[in-house]
Amino acid sequence: MLIAWPICIPSALVTKLAHDTQLHLMCADEAGIQNAKETLPKMGIDPEAVRYLVVPKGDDEFWVRDWGPHPLFDEMGNYALLGPRYTLATPHCGTEENATLYCTPWGNEKVPLTQFDGNTADDLAAEPIAHQLGLSFIKAPFAFTGGNVLNDGINTVISTKVLVAENEFEGLTREAFFDYATKITGMTNYIVLPNYEEFSLNHIDCFLKILDERRLLVMRAPKDSDRYPIYENLVARLQQTTNSYGEPWQIIRMDTGITRDGNGFADYVNSLILNGCVYVPMYGIPADEGALATWRAAMPGYDVQGFTFEFADEPFSVNPDDLYNECGWVAGDVLHCRTRAVWDSQMLHVDVPGPVGTPTAGTPVVVQVRAVAYSATQLVAEKTCVRWRTVDETDWQTTPLVPSPINEVLCAEIPAQPSGTAIEYYAHVADESGRETSSPRVAPAQYLTYVVR
Repeated sequence: MLIAWPICIPSALVTKLAHDTQLHLMCADEAGIQNAKETLPKMGIDPEAVRYLVVPKGDDEFWVRDWGPHPLFDEMGNYALLGPRYTLATPHCGTEENATLYCTPWGNEKVPLTQFDGNTADDLAAEPIAHQLGLSFIKAPFAFTGGNVLNDGINTVISTKVLVAENEFEGLTREAFFDYATKITGMTNYIVLPNYEEFSLNHIDCFLKILDERRLLVMRAPKDSDRYPIYENLVARLQQTTNSYGEPWQIIRMDTGITRDGNGFADYVNSLILNGCVYVPMYGIPADEGALATWRAAMPGYDVQGFTFEFADEPFSVNPDDLYNECGWVAGDVLHCRTRAVWDSQMLHVDVPGPVGTPTAGTPVVVQVRAVAYSATQLVAEKTCVRWRTVDETDWQTTPLVPSPINEVLCAEIPAQPSGTAIEYYAHVADESGRETSSPRVAPAQYLTYVVR
């Protein structure tokens, strides 16, 4: 996990991240590194277990989600970090068609984007991050603001219109932007939703979260708010789109409440899913408890924890330019915005496109699984399988996954079942590097299903 030092997130979250994974701290210089090493033990963190990076710092250093590097695996299995163009920070706009873009406001002043004069040294930070991690780097000739670019790691990207408008402002046509994005990422299912808030960042990560290849967690505004019909219209738009497998999305709703400052909604979807954990912002309002319950119901098998951020309780966190009041979480700017994952360059990727054709009574069902070992090692045959059971069974049965004529695609055959039988299943894959993973990731706590016709 990559975060800025000094921190602008709660100490308890930093400590949990350091415990759960490898923590990378971005510091301005050697003095910053020394300050971190002196401070971390007071937070219960071993400073020798942390990795330190020296990177340029601009106005948006804490919001690494927006300017930070995107992980990119190409079709040859090579791994690089993609640095988006970040020369206009994150413009604000409204919901109207062809909305005017404004500079990021410190307060509520609307400053035309043509007058932007912020410190965008963050635009230069992604490359030294890549080099210090020993990774290749690609500089994108377009804005690809991380908080407004969610993807499923397969073929789907979701953004709002403000991202397209920002690229148009800097001279890229809509068609040129999509062409660039497709060529660099390889993803072709690009979903662009309308902006949903008056004068805000309108970043997609404060409206929805991609839980996995098939499911979205989407905000639901209080029914008595002006934004309720706007959000529901966006949900209707989402229902007209499909996931990377050409299926309708499974949409789960997240109810919210008004933040304590009264300036917006608590953006509980702006949470971080990392490995087997979900880190959720808590606003200190009644809706917090329901938000945690929704996350836990949506993500069985994950360690779901909530984190409050009260500056009075945070001796090590900074409040940049006194931007926040007593709470460090606000509408449109929460936990996901201030964190960025550092991916395993030799990861074992597994996803499950699902059954081939329609499962029919009396006929075995072939399940497809895509597996890519970026370690360039072979898969371990005896540990690479589909595990399945009927819905009324407890024990899982195992069927080996074998190569298919399609590159990177494996197949397993589940025996024929009577009409109406519901099958639960998941894929498990291992490679010779020692990596093992499942899809869904936390199987068997989560699994896929199909019903025989």
